Amino acid sequence: MARSANVAQYQRHSVQLMSRVLSLRTNASPFTLILDDLNQRAIPLVAEIVRRGLSRNLNVVVVAFEATQFIPAIRSIPAYGNETGDQILQHIRTAMDNAKESLVIVDSLYELISVKNVDMGALFNLVAGEFTSTLIGVYHQDAIPNQDAHKAYAPQPLDLFKYMATTIMTCKSFAHVLAAKAAKERSLPEPTHGLLQGAEGVVQCLDANDHRGIVVEAEFRRKSGRPESETFFLRAARRLDYNTPLPGLVVGTLRQEFVTLLDQVPAYNSNEVTGLVNAAAADEIESTFNLGLTDKQKQAREGVVLPYFDAQKGEGAGEGGRILYDMGEEDDFDEEEDEI
Repeated sequence: MARSANVAQYQRHSVQLMSRVLSLRTNASPFTLILDDLNQRAIPLVAEIVRRGLSRNLNVVVVAFEATQFIPAIRSIPAYGNETGDQILQHIRTAMDNAKESLVIVDSLYELISVKNVDMGALFNLVAGEFTSTLIGVYHQDAIPNQDAHKAYAPQPLDLFKYMATTIMTCKSFAHVLAAKAAKERSLPEPTHGLLQGAEGVVQCLDANDHRGIVVEAEFRRKSGRPESETFFLRAARRLDYNTPLPGLVVGTLRQEFVTLLDQVPAYNSNEVTGLVNAAAADEIESTFNLGLTDKQKQAREGVVLPYFDAQKGEGAGEGGRILYDMGEEDDFDEEEDEI
């Protein structure tokens, strides 16, 4: 009973911790780093964070390198043009002025740092320090970093982001996670997807960006330095998950939390994985050896006389294991050696 209570308490604690980060509670995570790739884009996760920010009537600011269309409630800063890094920082400051609390999202951290040469420390101090708001950045793991000879001794952008982040979320396709668990259940190597396959021309695998939901591997870093890691499943939001919006708001308040631990998803625990295991077993190449023997084959096997088997039938003591050997003409018999 005590163990079950502890497990249930841990599950509630983990879900509550993830809910605080997604709902942008104050000081829950000043800088959240989201890692994605072509097999699972961060768009569903970012869209849910934006939805919850609007439900709390936060000032949502998006520094856009990829997205081009936004609803009127979101303040967008187009960064894909000729804007310099200093100008982008100034636009962010202007968009956050006169707002009690803001949410700043950068949809491509690599371009912000490497192309626009924005200082990450200055951006973090502006958003989290000066305005006490939340910064969220997306980094595409399948993007190849630019090799700059002048920055050979500088840390890689991804290493810098991971060092500064207070929460790291890695997005994975639900179908690919199920395939990996199916392989693990059968003691097989986990399948690789996308660029990790090493196949020429393959950048995105089948079942990428699963429409059923997104798997998020989250690492929460506390002020003490002790990290907490857990894997969650976030399905698409439904209308019943949010209350009716109040006048002047775009999204209503959250009615019920629908992010769960991956281990609590029924499809992950039973039917879905079992089906994948059975399908993998059915697709295996049949062996050319028939390991099952009929009665007739067993009798024939028992009738086979093994080499030197007659030596094991000695009647005298100590004769078991005697080797019977008939000398041939080519054998050189040395009597003196035999006497020794």
